Amino acid sequence: MPQGHYRFSTGLQLPSLNILERRWRFLSSIEEIIEIIKGLPLTDAVFYIYTVLKVADYAFAGGARIKQIIQEKQNRNKYAFVPDKQEANLLRQFQDKSVYKKISMLVPHYRYIDVIRTGILIDYYHENDTPENRLKVERIKIQLVKRTHGEKLLKIAALPTTPFFESLIEELYYLKGEGYSEENLEEKFDELVTVWENVTMLVESKHNIHEVLGFCEAKIYDNIPMFIICGMKSASRTVENVLDKLQEEDFLSHREYEFEMTKSMEGNNPRTQILFKKRSLNL
Repeated sequence: MPQGHYRFSTGLQLPSLNILERRWRFLSSIEEIIEIIKGLPLTDAVFYIYTVLKVADYAFAGGARIKQIIQEKQNRNKYAFVPDKQEANLLRQFQDKSVYKKISMLVPHYRYIDVIRTGILIDYYHENDTPENRLKVERIKIQLVKRTHGEKLLKIAALPTTPFFESLIEELYYLKGEGYSEENLEEKFDELVTVWENVTMLVESKHNIHEVLGFCEAKIYDNIPMFIICGMKSASRTVENVLDKLQEEDFLSHREYEFEMTKSMEGNNPRTQILFKKRSLNL
């Protein structure tokens, strides 16, 4: 490493304190500092600002923008997205919500536990359906999908909005009673979430009946033991229409599949989940 440089956890090398002190007055704008901070993890960004640049407060041109970036990084460390003040309060309240208490008691150190909590917030917005809350859901989804493995995070966040989530928690309770350790439970939970990701289609208004039907038929022809389709509002009707199509000419019966439909009429309604499974599979 060149003399007079700092190496951060990302491998990035930045000029040392005395070099930066000489350069500070020559920065054409605050943009250079902001770009550096954006690319650093929280701990390195804080070190860079307070120790390297010796910033005592943010009372200077561009300081408010730097402060906002640091606050957003802090929020991302606590939550799966950057919440506003009201959302941060709701997320803290959800720590006492029954379904979150159950899952956090069973797998408190699960790597996506905050994504699960974000899913509970999304479910809250669905149940308290307003145009404003719909926009909030879209904002959260956009932030999630921009993160590493964003599509995976988006699907995990959808899990608490489905009836399957309660079944998953019941399975973990059963395994805990069988003597599974916290580490074993976390491995099993991760396994179940991965299975759910692979066998579930979250039907949206953009999906037509042929797309959803194609997903189901592919799973059936491949003899997948279990798969799920679920949708809300107009997508709920699509889900039910697909079931009608699959029941024509006893297609499901001939392929030895049965189904369980769960329908909710609360808030952002209706919400419909259909779980298809081979007759020999006991769930």
